[in-house]
Amino acid sequence: MMNRTRQITIETHSITIIRISGKQHSAHCERCGKTVTAFAPKQIAAFLQIDVAEVCRRVETKKIHLINDGESAAMICGTSLEGKKFN
Repeated sequence: MMNRTRQITIETHSITIIRISGKQHSAHCERCGKTVTAFAPKQIAAFLQIDVAEVCRRVETKKIHLINDGESAAMICGTSLEGKKFN
């Protein structure tokens, strides 16, 4: 009797949905070239479980997009978070 071996590969995916209570902010992201949902840096910090200084470092290294229209507070482009692993 001949022994057979099988290899089983399991592939998993996860989806994270960010919901904000209250009014959502939309803004034009220059790097994406479209209108996106924008978040305050402290919201991103809380979501990613990092401090705001780390959010700023990620903006500086262009890992996430900063939206600064000069009229309101700086915001983070929600689209720039898609598909990224931050841990």
